[in-house]
Amino acid sequence: MDKRSLKRYPIKMASKSTVSQACRIENTDFYLHAHTALISHQRMLIVSLYEKDKLRNKEKYPSFRIFMTKENYIAQDFREEDPVWRTGRMEHLTESTWYKKIEISCCDDRSATVLNRFFSYLNMEKLSPVDKLIKGQKRIMEKRLEKKHQREKSKIDQKMREVKKLPKNFMDWIDETAMAHSRYIYYQYSRKKYMDGYCTHCHSDVKVSGVKHRKIGVCPNCGKKMLFLAAGKATRILDHGEAVYFQKTKKGFVVRFFSIYKYYGKHYRTPEIRTLELKRIFYEDTKCLKYEWRNFKQTGEMRWCAGWDGYTFYDAACYTANLEKALTGTPYQYCAIKQFADRYEGAGVNVPYYLKRYGSKPFIEYMVKAGLYHMVEELTQPWYFFGEYNQDGKNLLEVLGVTSEQFRFIQQNDMYSFEFRTYKKMLSQKNCKIPEDFRSFCQQYERDISLILELMQYTTLHKVERYCSQQTTEKQPYFAVMRLWSDYLRFAVRLGYNTKNSFVLFPKRLIQAHDHAADMVQKMEEKELREKMKRENERAKSLLEQYRKIYSWTDGKLSVVVPEDLFSIREEGHTLHHCVANYTQDVADGKTIILFIRRNSELTKPFYTIEVMDESIRQCQGFGHCGSTEEVKNFVDAYEQKVLKPLKLLAQAVS
Repeated sequence: MDKRSLKRYPIKMASKSTVSQACRIENTDFYLHAHTALISHQRMLIVSLYEKDKLRNKEKYPSFRIFMTKENYIAQDFREEDPVWRTGRMEHLTESTWYKKIEISCCDDRSATVLNRFFSYLNMEKLSPVDKLIKGQKRIMEKRLEKKHQREKSKIDQKMREVKKLPKNFMDWIDETAMAHSRYIYYQYSRKKYMDGYCTHCHSDVKVSGVKHRKIGVCPNCGKKMLFLAAGKATRILDHGEAVYFQKTKKGFVVRFFSIYKYYGKHYRTPEIRTLELKRIFYEDTKCLKYEWRNFKQTGEMRWCAGWDGYTFYDAACYTANLEKALTGTPYQYCAIKQFADRYEGAGVNVPYYLKRYGSKPFIEYMVKAGLYHMVEELTQPWYFFGEYNQDGKNLLEVLGVTSEQFRFIQQNDMYSFEFRTYKKMLSQKNCKIPEDFRSFCQQYERDISLILELMQYTTLHKVERYCSQQTTEKQPYFAVMRLWSDYLRFAVRLGYNTKNSFVLFPKRLIQAHDHAADMVQKMEEKELREKMKRENERAKSLLEQYRKIYSWTDGKLSVVVPEDLFSIREEGHTLHHCVANYTQDVADGKTIILFIRRNSELTKPFYTIEVMDESIRQCQGFGHCGSTEEVKNFVDAYEQKVLKPLKLLAQAVS
């Protein structure tokens, strides 16, 4: 539509009868005037919409006007200072929703007749003229949307033509490798020594002996690890797997993701295998284009759709026969994903994150080639954080921050990241011997690794375990003893005990030794606190003496009392159960002023405490942080007016 021509078309003002209707009728929100005209050699329907509230205020200007043909429509919005063009339908312009129905009525019979004639092609005589307008706009919008969807689908289909057929042996690979975890020996239970069985992997009849239902064993024919199933008990088994296939394209390569289902029923010799290709990712230089098989735009049509990463394949087996060829000439040529995928039969790979991590963390290639598969498994997960690796390292030793000898130990154990962090902590501790079975050590103390490493600072792992086992009881299990011993050793160091002495290090009665040491530390800390308070109190004496002359005041019933010393402030906090005891150092430093409110009849009994800063009351609290009563509030207001306000004015005058 030519907006310039439409803009020049005269605006239809509301008639007197329309204004009169708006003033008389309550149920209508908008009034509609419709007529047809020839604009730019095209017959058009022009619809003007007037708001009831504006008409009642004698505003005859339309809020909207719609220009419409049988193939298209556009609306002009006059609610802004400068008119704006809108492509929304009439119910959207008027903000009509399912929970807020906007009522629209024709101004006159002529407008209704115009609408009925214009939309006669809809063949819906039962609809009202306004509903026909809504239906006509909806049909145009659906056609617009259909064209838009068709353009999008054509673009996707063009991309999908780059994908070639799968190799002939792909389904065999799915069964043999991708579903390597789905291998069983079905056996016919009997009391004979040897029972008849069938291996689903090598497809051969075998004789088995001494087996149990759902126990792992080995096939006597192919030597593969199997799960034994009694044919009478396992009548329905459904296994799921994931597979990934790399394929070369003109601009790079595409990764295809398959979800696999293998069903063993009564006919377990011929299981049913179904594969669903759910995802494709095209890698073209730095671009990554994602497509998924799903419901297209909620239209009910299942097809390839662009974007929306809804399917996750965190543990998919990779078809590696053509992998090197597919990656040749791409930025991922040397990413070592083939070696990682072949680390064992049917090994799972999080391919999208592997390629993503390799783009920013190329040291993954070195880790794979060094056989650090467990670290790479964790590095290629979305939740992983790279805290323990030096990403700027030029080689693997610099990345890990270890020596050649230490690296060999890491390599031999194929460490997980947790094991690696533990190993580096142990290296940083003096005289900490690394256990021979390092993995078992990490698995045993995974939740309490900091605790065991702390104890190993004092003695060997063997002695730690032996002592903790000796002290273990029903009430004090093994790890509780470890925590108790750790606390005791910290107390011993605090008290200056010689922890190299076995009598101190390994007390015969750990609980009694712990409690005695804790009591000694508490007494020592209290003594240190008292000495600290004495020093602070000496500094605060002169300040409190000055405050006594300036801030003391009474109204006859209540009085503001300056503390005698810091000890009385501490006692005030303990008695009233609030935190003023923590303010003693600030008082000694002159950062704040603590004052007591007392009843004149009980000047020694704590009542309320106030904090003064910059000649203003910062807080006033009673027992348990309670707020001020009406009596205390009036007293505090009077104290501010008669004592603190003059002091503040004096300070301002001096400055």
